[in-house]
Amino acid sequence: MNLKILTQKEFENEIKKLVKEKFPITTLDAVLLFCEQKGLEVETAASLITPRMKAAIENDAIKARMIVSTKARLPIDED
Repeated sequence: MNLKILTQKEFENEIKKLVKEKFPITTLDAVLLFCEQKGLEVETAASLITPRMKAAIENDAIKARMIVSTKARLPIDED
């Protein structure tokens, strides 16, 4: 395997490019597609995910109702 992705920034740019080319595709799906295309283990890709990519993956999951938002909310009293 000849993988030339060396930094997190380069990895992030490749994932952004995939998201734009394959729209509508989520960031997580783009990471998985990239791994499949390049023969890269998902565990290896996990170490390349930047905080910005992690936030995009979390936002995609919230939109798909796969997880609940962790943002603080004010309590609403229902008396």
